[in-house]
This record gives sequence, structure tokens and C-alpha cells, in this order.
Amino acid sequence: KHRPYHLFLLTGLLLVLTSLFMLNQKNVVDIHLHDTYYVLTYKHIFWVLSMISLFEWLVYVLTNKFLYSNALTWTHVIISIISFIFFVSTLLFGDNILNSASIRYFDNGNQKSFDNYTTYSKSVEITILVLILGQVLYFINLFLGRLKRNI
Repeated sequence: KHRPYHLFLLTGLLLVLTSLFMLNQKNVVDIHLHDTYYVLTYKHIFWVLSMISLFEWLVYVLTNKFLYSNALTWTHVIISIISFIFFVSTLLFGDNILNSASIRYFDNGNQKSFDNYTTYSKSVEITILVLILGQVLYFINLFLGRLKRNI
């Protein structure tokens, strides 16, 4: 109740445990940036998310006494964890739900498949954006706490 940031520890540990049970290395995410093509396995994405979650927990443990409001802490933790959950569920289930055919075998006559892929990509982009913008709440909380202590 008074230390909601411990949910980051729980989330990080759950993501690590989940990544240990991902034996299928064929589940990948393809990222196209200009002329570069990155292929990441789900396991690596889970590791990165768990590192982010554990890092946030560590930062909260170190800076808890400087924070302004427990309500801002709760808001930040909830936004972050919901973003993690939505991102992971979109990775695991989104492509199968939205696309009836595989993305790699795109049929030029099937515009619906392209529209579903666009929806899938946009949902991942929005989730990452919400996660990044949610991190601003921590800095606001820390800034207000430091300002309150200096006054």
C-alpha cells in the first residue's frame, strides 16, 4: 500500500520466468528501420522488459524518500505495468488474432491482411509511446519532492 514500486520487482521476475519457458525461437519480431532489418526473439524482448522493470524498482528503492506523492507513484506504477501487460499480450496474441494469414506470405490481393498488420503495428507503437510518456510521472514526482524538501 505504501510501496507500490515493489510491483515492478514482481513484474520483472514474472517476465524473466516467462522468458525462461519460451522454448520456441521461431517467435520473432521484425523491425524495419530504413534499410536495416532487425530480428528479435520474444525471449530477448521479455529480457529487456524485465530489465526495465527491475531498473525502475531499483530507482524507486534508492529515491523513495525524495518522492513527492504516493498517488503519483501509484499512477506511474499502474501505467507502466499496464503498458508492459498490453505490450506482451500484443506480442503473444495480437498477430494471431488480427491476421488470419502469416505476414511473410502477403497476398497482394488481400488488403485486409495489410490493414490488420498496420493495426498491429500501431497498437505496439501506441503502447511504447504510453510507456515512455508514463515515465515522465516519475520525474515529476521526484522534481516536486526535491522542490518540497528545499522549501
